[in-house]
Amino acid sequence: MGRNLCPFLYHLRSPNSSLMMTETKDNIVDRDELQDAYINEIIDGMDIKDLMRIVYDNIEQNLDQYSVDELIEEVQEYYPHLLE
Repeated sequence: MGRNLCPFLYHLRSPNSSLMMTETKDNIVDRDELQDAYINEIIDGMDIKDLMRIVYDNIEQNLDQYSVDELIEEVQEYYPHLLE
């Protein structure tokens, strides 16, 4: 994909970006509120394909941590027809 899906994905790809937030002595922003509002804006700006891509990537990253035996066990438990 040539475009960034959202700023969140940009940060995932570029953790050293100069756009990353840094803490200041004058913490005048409620971080939790700001983060919640930011997440909601990102999600609101996505279409279903963007959301599906994030879910797919997240599941893929989690399953990459499994051994082959663990993966087979997981598939067997939830979707055994895939092993037929």
